[in-house]
Amino acid sequence: YPAYINSNRTLKRGRRIPKEVAVENPTYQEIADVIKSLELEHLVQPTKHYSREGDRDLWQLGRVKVNLMDDSGTPFNEAVQSKVELMRYIAEMIPKLNPGRTRLVSSSWLETRAKTRRRRGRSKVLRRDFMEICNLF
Repeated sequence: YPAYINSNRTLKRGRRIPKEVAVENPTYQEIADVIKSLELEHLVQPTKHYSREGDRDLWQLGRVKVNLMDDSGTPFNEAVQSKVELMRYIAEMIPKLNPGRTRLVSSSWLETRAKTRRRRGRSKVLRRDFMEICNLF
């Protein structure tokens, strides 16, 4: 799940690598691109939600399942032999694969706006606003 390497997450909310190594708001597509470059067997599941995501926002969808080892326990790629090594490698490579990876709107602004909108009962308006923002990228 992208939350595993998201620097905006706490350990309690699902981050599994140190914040200094993690990437800000990675997507499952970026993770899949890095795994594809390693030539590992993987399965992209774009509609899955991470269980610790209470809000289930659209930009947090997706997961990538990876097969690191064959049946005998031998790694498919010698550079990555464990899940933690894979997560660190992905976090290191995402900025290199997408050098222009910047956001026009900060995620904290989106979260604040989402909370305000939900209180007013306008979740459909929020989704439409979010989709408009995503189209800017």
